[in-house]
Amino acid sequence: MRRAVAACLMLVVTVLPGSALADQSDVVKIFGRDPGTGDAHACFVRHYTKAHLKSHPDQNVTDMIAYVTKQAGLDAYYAINLQVNFRQLLKPFQISGSCSQSTDGEQTLGCGVECDGGSLSVRVKNESSILVEIPDSVRLFDASATEEGDLPQGARFGSDDKLFRLDRTDLKDCLPVIYDDEIKAKVMSGAITQ
Repeated sequence: MRRAVAACLMLVVTVLPGSALADQSDVVKIFGRDPGTGDAHACFVRHYTKAHLKSHPDQNVTDMIAYVTKQAGLDAYYAINLQVNFRQLLKPFQISGSCSQSTDGEQTLGCGVECDGGSLSVRVKNESSILVEIPDSVRLFDASATEEGDLPQGARFGSDDKLFRLDRTDLKDCLPVIYDDEIKAKVMSGAITQ
């Protein structure tokens, strides 16, 4: 399955225009530092409590991990990898997309999910939290599957799964959604930190 995602990544073009004039301060807040022209990595998570889920019966997502990256270079290229867990399923599912800085002021990054899988956006809540907005459902994949197939019935976003607040955490918490083996090894060894 990861090969299929990698194949889609090769075909990706940034779906939302970036701008050198866009406000950099929110990007700095996402990464906790000014990434300049270098690489940057950030990890955010949310584990919803039973009380929260009880008060939001139409929310199907129980946990979410978001790994946001910026590739080195003068032209900023951003990406997001998400992992979500749903109420009735033990297995997590993943989402991968490429992003660019938004020029509308409503969001920090606009992201397109590979292979026409929908879109999502990221905006800064504060220095330690982001908001991930998924206005419509996006394509999920099963990272443990050897080939593409239909997802189980419960692997879907509910009507109350539109906006998620995620909090900054250690990069090691994002290991399940770091697909680059070299970066993963550097995160595990402590050579790359936020």
